[in-house]
Amino acid sequence: MAMFFKPAEVQSRELKPFDEFPLSFSEGSLAGVISTDELANTVFLYHLVANALSEGPVYHVGPGSSFSIKVLKRLVEDVSNLYTGNVYSMDELLQALNLVEDNSLMVVSLFPTLLNRTAENIVELRKVVDRKGLMLVLTHTTIELNELDLSGEFRELYTLPEIFEALAVLRTNSYRGHYRLNMTVLKAPAEFVSSIGDHSIPIDSLVKPLL
Repeated sequence: MAMFFKPAEVQSRELKPFDEFPLSFSEGSLAGVISTDELANTVFLYHLVANALSEGPVYHVGPGSSFSIKVLKRLVEDVSNLYTGNVYSMDELLQALNLVEDNSLMVVSLFPTLLNRTAENIVELRKVVDRKGLMLVLTHTTIELNELDLSGEFRELYTLPEIFEALAVLRTNSYRGHYRLNMTVLKAPAEFVSSIGDHSIPIDSLVKPLL
C-alpha cells in the first residue's frame, strides 16, 4: 500500500558546499545545477562532497566521469564514506538510487547525457528521492548556454524542472589572481526564496586548494 502522508514537522539534515552558498540541500530534495566552466563545477562538487562526508555516506555517479580522490583529499582527509560508480542511462541511475543508503547525498555528473531521459523516468527519480529521503543533486557542465533563456535551458536539460526544489547556474571569473563564483538561482525552497536572483561570491580560499 502506498503511503502518501508523513508528519510535516520533521527535522532533516541540510548541506551546503560552503557557508556563503545561498542554498542548502535537505533530505528528500532534488536539485539541478548547471556550471558554465570546469572551475565552477569543481569548486561546487568537491566542497559539497567534502562537507557531506563527515555526516554519512556520499555517492557520486556519472557516465564515465572520473572523481579525483587526490583532489578531494586536499579538502578532507577521510574519504572512506565516498562511493563512486558509472551510469549511462536513466534505468541504471534508478537502479543505483535504490541501492544507496537512505538520507544520504548523491551527486550525478553530466546528468543530461544519460540515455532514456524521459518525463516518466524523471518522475520515478522524484519518487525514489521522496521515499528514501535522499539529497539528490543533478549537475551538468557546458560552455553552450543561452543566458537569455535559462528557464528554457533547464527544461531542455532536466525535462521537468517544476518538480525540483532548487535550480541554479554557476560561473566563475578571475581578475588579478582573485576568483568569484557568479550564481543565478532560478528556483529555491520556500525558506531560501529570497536567494532567487543573481549572486557574486568571493571564493579565493575555496579555489586555492583545488588548483
